[in-house]
Amino acid sequence: MPNLKIAIGVPTNRLIKPKTALSLLQLVAHSKYDYEIIVSSRGFNTSENRNYIAAQAVNRDCSHLFFVDDDQVFEPDTLDRLLARNKDIVGTIYNTKYEIQTPNIEYLDENKPTGFFKCKALGTGCLLIKTDVFKKIPQNYKGQNGWFNYIWNDNGSVRMSHDWLFCHNARECGFDIWADETIKVGHIGLKEF
Repeated sequence: MPNLKIAIGVPTNRLIKPKTALSLLQLVAHSKYDYEIIVSSRGFNTSENRNYIAAQAVNRDCSHLFFVDDDQVFEPDTLDRLLARNKDIVGTIYNTKYEIQTPNIEYLDENKPTGFFKCKALGTGCLLIKTDVFKKIPQNYKGQNGWFNYIWNDNGSVRMSHDWLFCHNARECGFDIWADETIKVGHIGLKEF
């Protein structure tokens, strides 16, 4: 797999956590691929950041886009392990960073498999996507503006996040979403969750 060209996309409108920067540096030093580092830092909201990064990954002829949020920590072999799964969309499970922590996954049903399995949706904080996915899902799918969007409630709160919506749209377009819970990822808040 050394001939792959990987876009590492970090959507942020704040500072990247030092532990995240260290994780990224160790990952790049560990794996010998061609990289395009894309950091969207212009004050966009998260879905606009992700859309910009995805478009850049496609325009720069990358084979994959590896999304890493600015507050994630992971092992240097994380990208290698996700690539080895050879799936169109594959990511890790990590907890939210709220007082009551919940995993960033929507299961297919009430059964909660373990290991490596299909799911409805995953958070995009540590997610690998083949760029062919973006070429096959129209940016204006269902009248949306871009691949990543929020669905809002009438009161202004979020009904569906951009990552859940992307995964649901991808599934409707024939792509499976895969979760690998064997890869450990930390989520930095006031403490690491």
